[in-house]
Amino acid sequence: MNCRPGLFYLAAIFLFTVTLQAQESSMTLEDALQTAKENSLGLYTAEKTLDTARRNYANRGNASYPSIQASAGLSRSNSSTTASGLVPVSPAGNGVYDQVMQYEKETSPVSLSAGLSASLTLNPAIGDGIKYLRKALDSAGLEREEAEKALERDVKVSFYNLLYTDGSIQLTRQSMEILKGEYELALTDFRNGRISELELLNTQVAYKNMEPTLARQLTSYRELRSQFFLLLGIEGDDSIRLEGTIEVPADLDSLAPAEADLNSHFQVAALDNTIAQTEISRKSTFHEGFYPSLSLTASLSPVVSDPFSAETWDTGFTEPWTDNGSVSLSVSIPLDSWLPGSSVRTSLKEQENTLDTLRKQRIHTLQSVSEEVSLLYENLEDSLLNIESLELSVQVARRAWELTEEGYRKGSIEFLDLKEAENDLNSARQNLLAEKLSLLTTLFDIEYALNSSTDELLSPAK
Repeated sequence: MNCRPGLFYLAAIFLFTVTLQAQESSMTLEDALQTAKENSLGLYTAEKTLDTARRNYANRGNASYPSIQASAGLSRSNSSTTASGLVPVSPAGNGVYDQVMQYEKETSPVSLSAGLSASLTLNPAIGDGIKYLRKALDSAGLEREEAEKALERDVKVSFYNLLYTDGSIQLTRQSMEILKGEYELALTDFRNGRISELELLNTQVAYKNMEPTLARQLTSYRELRSQFFLLLGIEGDDSIRLEGTIEVPADLDSLAPAEADLNSHFQVAALDNTIAQTEISRKSTFHEGFYPSLSLTASLSPVVSDPFSAETWDTGFTEPWTDNGSVSLSVSIPLDSWLPGSSVRTSLKEQENTLDTLRKQRIHTLQSVSEEVSLLYENLEDSLLNIESLELSVQVARRAWELTEEGYRKGSIEFLDLKEAENDLNSARQNLLAEKLSLLTTLFDIEYALNSSTDELLSPAK
């Protein structure tokens, strides 16, 4: 009978634990990236632009389609027309008519006409248009890649910033507990007359100064968390827990800026596409202005006179019916383009100046990108060296804390010294965490700048 309450309490604790775990959900970096890609407006817009460009290029054959037009009309003149002719009246032997009679017939002023025409103009500029569509597709694909890479970089930076801030909060709370213990110990020593009031106040100030630091960290964490969920395109939920650690990928010291392909930088690649499109547009203008054009036209225009008369309906519109049609082939050569100062020559000169400006801009952009990437690699190398030094500092601080703890247990070291050693260890850990975050942020910037990933950047070295 006494075991039933115990079982009841165990079941209640179990249900409470299961409910708490069900309410909490974890989110990894991969989950965050997938969620952001599904809800990003910028990526959605880039996808639609790429879909439009892909559709236009898939239908590039319509540039050689003829222009076809159909027409119909009903007309009535203000006077009737007269038709005349010869009719045989007296046949005489061997079917030879020796007498004929002149006749006149009045036709209706109403006529029904229909028309079907087709025309096709062939010029080398058609091929230029197809090439332009290809480059437009490349540009749309590049914009989509840039939008995805920028989103990945922002999500990664925000994700690890949250992990760092959360870790810093935990270390700050541990430091506050240490300072609180030092203050309580100092208060006991003060009451026992072993320390002065000034020493007690200094210990209290050191403890109290940590409270605004923790408050600022909590405020910063809430802001970063709100921005993170806004970036993901979902509502913020306190039950979502980020799962991950701030770790540095291996073999980063093998990255070399000399192996970086600066042509894959988004700014350089976008300029290359713009230059190619401008060159194609200039060729198209030249072909339209100076090359001959072959025109093929065909038309058919049937006309029915007096379409509403009984005679016309009885004959099934076979009479009176006339068919007018034509097929033509012509070659045209523009002559005004050869004149000095023509609109075509002016446009060509303008496009040439644009090309010169774009090529010059590419040179400066490549220099700027080269300096940017070199600086990122230098920062990466500095972070690697700092991390190596800070890891050694953490090891020293941990060993100092272990020795202090051992001395405290033996009674040779005071409790205050133990807390100071623990505080030094937490500070060393926080400095190492901050440097790892700085390295990861630099690495994400390199991935975005070179339109690549860490694995791809490390694969040549391996």
